[in-house]
Amino acid sequence: MTVVILRFPSSDVDDPALFRVTDGVWQHAGLLSEFMPSADDETVMAVVSLADVRCSWFSLQGLETRQAEGVAKLRAAEQSLGLVHASAAQHVGDDYVTATIAPEVMQYGLDRLAAHGVNPDIVLPFGLAIDPPTDVVVTAAFEGTNVLRSAQFAMPDEPVFRSIFAGETAVETLDADTVRTMLWTASQQPLLNLREGMFVKKVRSIWATAEQLTWIKRLCIALVVISALTMFVTLGKYWSATSNENSIALAAAQKVDPAITDIDQAEVQLAAAMRKQGIMQGRFSPLSAALWRSVKASSNVSVRDMRFGQDGVLTVVLAAPSSDNINQTLLAIQQDGFPITATPRTDATGATLVDLTMRMP
Repeated sequence: MTVVILRFPSSDVDDPALFRVTDGVWQHAGLLSEFMPSADDETVMAVVSLADVRCSWFSLQGLETRQAEGVAKLRAAEQSLGLVHASAAQHVGDDYVTATIAPEVMQYGLDRLAAHGVNPDIVLPFGLAIDPPTDVVVTAAFEGTNVLRSAQFAMPDEPVFRSIFAGETAVETLDADTVRTMLWTASQQPLLNLREGMFVKKVRSIWATAEQLTWIKRLCIALVVISALTMFVTLGKYWSATSNENSIALAAAQKVDPAITDIDQAEVQLAAAMRKQGIMQGRFSPLSAALWRSVKASSNVSVRDMRFGQDGVLTVVLAAPSSDNINQTLLAIQQDGFPITATPRTDATGATLVDLTMRMP
């Protein structure tokens, strides 16, 4: 696994160096302004200078870990000047460590990194990456930032802090290799991470792998091909059936008039023959459709007889238990715009009958 480690930028002129670390082996990867991300970069850790972040320790007893961390954040915020972003974690036993940073400083550093294609997974105060032995004060440096560190404090290594916190205690200097080893270890399991809450890293959801996307594309293409083939087969069947029916109709028409050569000619001559007999082509279909639509919409109404004359009049006998049912049918037919005549009568069973005639409007 390759880890990218760099110092968290804090100003416009700050151009920190980046390092790629693979299995503990460090390799310089250039400055932030010229950095090129790699597909092998699995984790990115940015180390914050102690000048920009404040670390505090609290002893909290009798609380669950999550509760104690929440209390530690509140106490750290109360001790800060102004609004801060806080993170907390259990250190040793009942001791909890916190890190607070001004939100604008945190956002500025993340924006600077994002402008160069760097999106850190871990943002860690440099002091919390250094793990000194108990009862020992150490000093360490990394890329221009330093820390004075003991088991209970972490602050910039400046003379005033040495005199106040270290006193007469000897301060041990950690060599560069030891510091790098501690940073590598911290990248595997950081004590805390400032990338939480409002600054949590947003991870893009991957709903399908590249291989799954390939199969989805193949299935979509197969579905389109199968749908197209089904459509062509269906159209072929329709064309074949239509052609067969046209052939049968043409053969029947040629028995009447051998001069007919195609189905269009047969249809023209059929229409002309119907007009000569006083029959208007196409009247029966709309009349019968209107009749059955109205009958179906009325309860207990049935059709006992139906005839279509050459004069274009549809003659029907309707039957129902009462005249009210038939009246509903007659009203519906009239509302559709068809002229009708209706003559009521009663059959031997007592059912109400109506002799109905319908014409096209």
